[in-house]
Amino acid sequence: MADFKYVETITKSQDLLNTIKEILTFTSYPFDAMHGETEVANTWIIKEEITDVATGKIKELTVQGKTAIGSTTVRNKDFYVRFKLNGFSDVSKHSSMTVQLLDEFNPTNNSYGVNGYPVLYEWAQENYSNSDRDFNSPVYLYATISNNRIAMVLVADPAINFNDYRKSFLYIGAIQPFKFNEDDVDGNILLTAGAYRKEPSYTEIAINNPDYYFGEFTATGNNNFQMLKTKTGILFQKHYPAFITQAPPPGSAYVDSQVGDTGVKLESQGFQASRWTGKYHMSPIYVYHPYEGYRGQLDGCVAVTKHNILHLDELVVDVEGKPWTQEVYRFYDINTEQCFTKHSANINMGLAVLKEVRY
Repeated sequence: MADFKYVETITKSQDLLNTIKEILTFTSYPFDAMHGETEVANTWIIKEEITDVATGKIKELTVQGKTAIGSTTVRNKDFYVRFKLNGFSDVSKHSSMTVQLLDEFNPTNNSYGVNGYPVLYEWAQENYSNSDRDFNSPVYLYATISNNRIAMVLVADPAINFNDYRKSFLYIGAIQPFKFNEDDVDGNILLTAGAYRKEPSYTEIAINNPDYYFGEFTATGNNNFQMLKTKTGILFQKHYPAFITQAPPPGSAYVDSQVGDTGVKLESQGFQASRWTGKYHMSPIYVYHPYEGYRGQLDGCVAVTKHNILHLDELVVDVEGKPWTQEVYRFYDINTEQCFTKHSANINMGLAVLKEVRY
């Protein structure tokens, strides 16, 4: 695997930051020397942690990442991420945290010159009335980690309640630029996270959180991608996903004034796998800005239609032109009410993340 590792574990909501610290603390990535892989050092650094006095558990964790972008000339970018569990200050917020993108660290006063809007990350409906879920409840964690990014899915334990748990996605780090813009390094950090609660409007941010207001298109990171900078250096602007897809189902598609609902109903037992190829269709998840256009794609993440496929299924892709012959992706049936797919061509899309490679 050489430059990434897959992690799957069960933790508890109140232990999540301890778990994240643990999975980011290692010397080097797993590698297969027999097939020519060489050791790649882990560049994640635990920058700061604040513990809860009563429990001794980490309630706020700041980590430092270092991206490496480029196929010929490699350029690096340091960036910082602050995770803050909400349950330590409010027990009713037992299944959520905020994730904040930071830049321009000042070692003199241990501060950051650039602070993004703190993105809400939830893995359960916290206000669901008939649930015994609390801050001590189990959480399933699935993550693929590389030096460039973390792609993680949290799932509140369904055994406690079938109705309030969510399968929630988080991506933090660099996207993979195209070969034509491999100099996109300084502003190339993306943050997005799933949530149940509705994200605020830009006017609400301007009034209630003016320190995190970056104009009309301030990115909240739930139904959009929060990018560190645009090409011209504008901070924390909304970017959006694009992928190759068929039309969404009726009721979720564009309604044309003459044609009507342009959605397409898929046959319940058909469509996937394709009767022509015997394979499932997967698409890169491209990142674009409404003015600047297409910028790159999520690293090691693909979009898959939620049809005839189950949560945690594995998709094996035959590849050419690489040292390995197969890539294995794990499918996640992400289902948070707020999610980056909500501003896409097809909201009925799931997600698969690279889990391993095979020779």
